[in-house]
Amino acid sequence: MSFIIKIENASVIYNEGLINQSVAISDINLEIYPQEYVMIFGPSGCGKSTLLNLIAGLEIPTTGRVQLKEEIISEMDSDQLSKFHCTKIGMVFQSYNLLTSLSVRDNVILPQIFLGSKNFKERKEKADALLRKFGIFEHADKIPSELSGGQQQRIGMARALINDQPIILADEPVGNLDSKSAQNVLNILKELNEKNKKTIIMVTHNPDYLEQAHRVFYMKDGKITHEVINKKSKHIKKETSQKEREFDLLARSFPGLSEAQLHTLMIPFKAKVLSEYLLTSMNIDQIQRIEEFIRKRMMGKLAKFEFRMMLDRSFEKGGVGLDERTASGYSYETEKIIEGAKLLQRDLKEVASRLNMEEMRLKTKLITKYLIRSFIKVMEDQQKRRLEHLVGMRLKNEIGAEIFSKVLDSPFKKGGIGLDKRVVRKISRDLEIILLVKFGTKVE
Repeated sequence: MSFIIKIENASVIYNEGLINQSVAISDINLEIYPQEYVMIFGPSGCGKSTLLNLIAGLEIPTTGRVQLKEEIISEMDSDQLSKFHCTKIGMVFQSYNLLTSLSVRDNVILPQIFLGSKNFKERKEKADALLRKFGIFEHADKIPSELSGGQQQRIGMARALINDQPIILADEPVGNLDSKSAQNVLNILKELNEKNKKTIIMVTHNPDYLEQAHRVFYMKDGKITHEVINKKSKHIKKETSQKEREFDLLARSFPGLSEAQLHTLMIPFKAKVLSEYLLTSMNIDQIQRIEEFIRKRMMGKLAKFEFRMMLDRSFEKGGVGLDERTASGYSYETEKIIEGAKLLQRDLKEVASRLNMEEMRLKTKLITKYLIRSFIKVMEDQQKRRLEHLVGMRLKNEIGAEIFSKVLDSPFKKGGIGLDKRVVRKISRDLEIILLVKFGTKVE
C-alpha cells in the first residue's frame, strides 16, 4: 500500500548552534497510509505536537523532509501551504480555537471562505449538514462560548471537515473534556475513519484511547521509540495472516525438530511480544535490554530475584534503569505471565488422576482461578462456572480470541459472563500472552 504521509530523517531544532539550542524532535522516520487511524503517544513534552505540526506544515524541519504523496510539504511556499491546509488537512485542537465573535455556523463555514467559495447558500448547506451530523444544529446561531466543551469540540471537528479534507489531525482533542464528552468525540473520530474513510492522526498521552488506533507510535525525548500494531486492524490483515503462518513455515524448514524445540527457536520473538505488552515509553536501548532479560528469564538463565534486580539497576551498570515502582510492576506482570505459561506446560496427569479428573480440566480450573484472582474481586458461582467452561474452550482452541472476548463482555442473561469491559481486555490479553509463551519457557 502506498503512503499518504511520509517523514524522512526529520529533526526540529530551535536556536541551532546557539548556547540555548533545543531539540524538539530528532531523526523521525515514519509512513502513514490512506484511511489509517494512527495515534502518536507519549508523555507531555516528548515532541508529539511538534511532529503533528510537521505533518500539518506548521513547522519546517531543520533537517529531513515531510511528504504528502508526491508533494514535499516541507518545501512548499506560503501560497502552496495555504492551499494544502484548505484542501488536504483538517485540524482539531485541544483548545478548540473557535472565534467567539462568530456564530457556530460561521465558525464552521470559515474554511470555505479561505478556500475562495463565494456561494453562500452552498456554504450554509454544507455547514448545516455537518452540524446535524454532529448533533449541534439547534445551536447553529449561538456563539461558541454558550456551549459546553464537548459541543465546542464538535464544532471544531465540523470546521475541520467542511472542505472535505482526506486527512484529519487531532492534537489532544479530548484533553479538556469530561469522560462522557471525550468518548463522544472519540466515537466521531472512529466513525470518520471507518465510514467516511478519513485518515486520522491523533496525538494523545492517555493510554486508554490506544485500542482505537490501527497503529501507535510511541515517543519519548523527541524520538519514536517503537511502534505497536493493532492486530484487529483491517489495514494489516495480510500481514497478520502471514504471521499466523510463520510457525508452519518454521516447521517445514526444520522438519527434524520437535514442536517444543521449534517453540524454543521462537523465544526471541515471544520475548519481544511480551516486552511490548509491558512497555509504554522507553528508549530503544532500554527496550532491547529488557527484551534480553525477559528472554533469559524465560529460558531459566535468570532467577526471579535476579530479573527484578536487573530491571531496577542503573543502565550504566548493566541494568534497565527503571525506577523502583516501575521495576516492581514489570517484574510482577512478567512473573505472572510466566507462571501461567508454566502451569500449562507442567505434566499434571498424576495430580489430575488423584483428583479423578482429566489433566486439561485441572489446568482449566487452575488458569480460571488465576484469572479470577488477578482481575475479578467479586464473582457469582454461576459466572465462575461459565468462565471456566469458556477458558477450557479457548485452551483447546475450540474458539478464537475474538469470540472469547465477546462472550466475556456479553450480558449473563444472553449467555455471556457479563464482565466489565476493562476486565475483559485484561483477561483476554493475559490469556493470549500465556498461550503464546507456554512453549519454550523453562519449567523450574
